[in-house]
Amino acid sequence: MQKTNTNKDSQMNDEALIAAYSDGKQSAFDIIYQRHSAPLYRFILRQCNQNISLSEEIFQDTWMNIIKNSKQFQAKSSFSTYLYQVTRHKIIDHARKKISHREDEHSNDSDALESAKMEQPDEKTQLAICIELLQQCIQKLPDEQKEAFILKQETEHTLDELARITQTTLETFKSRLRYAMKKLREWLPGECL
Repeated sequence: MQKTNTNKDSQMNDEALIAAYSDGKQSAFDIIYQRHSAPLYRFILRQCNQNISLSEEIFQDTWMNIIKNSKQFQAKSSFSTYLYQVTRHKIIDHARKKISHREDEHSNDSDALESAKMEQPDEKTQLAICIELLQQCIQKLPDEQKEAFILKQETEHTLDELARITQTTLETFKSRLRYAMKKLREWLPGECL
């Protein structure tokens, strides 16, 4: 009998599942977690410059916040939008704590980027180099543009939803995304485009 309930639960939308979880149904949270954990973790990892320990910390903090505040969730927007808003705030909070201790890494990044551009790799390693260059270039983007680019690449949200996640207007979000794409095209060598 419980298996039938779990099958029914897996067909519920996220908003119904979070409501069921807040009413005490643990299996509802398990389904939400399965649906969103992998793309959410990838988003955090990319926002945190591939720092695994920091990403895991923010990932856990986000889910703890969701668990702790599940009863307060208001379905003004989708659960997924809410989840990414919480995550975004966790990342911003961490960045604010680190801002006074951050060193200027851009000069080292640009040196590595220039030397990688000058090398002439064989075809076998070209893709790996392009991926590495793309990751370096993404990290050089201004925070708002980096966030817009990563959200667009890592999630399946519409532009309207992404604007709500970042608490901006649709036009502002589109502008940030457009500038990010323009800079990436300028920075990446032609063979990586």
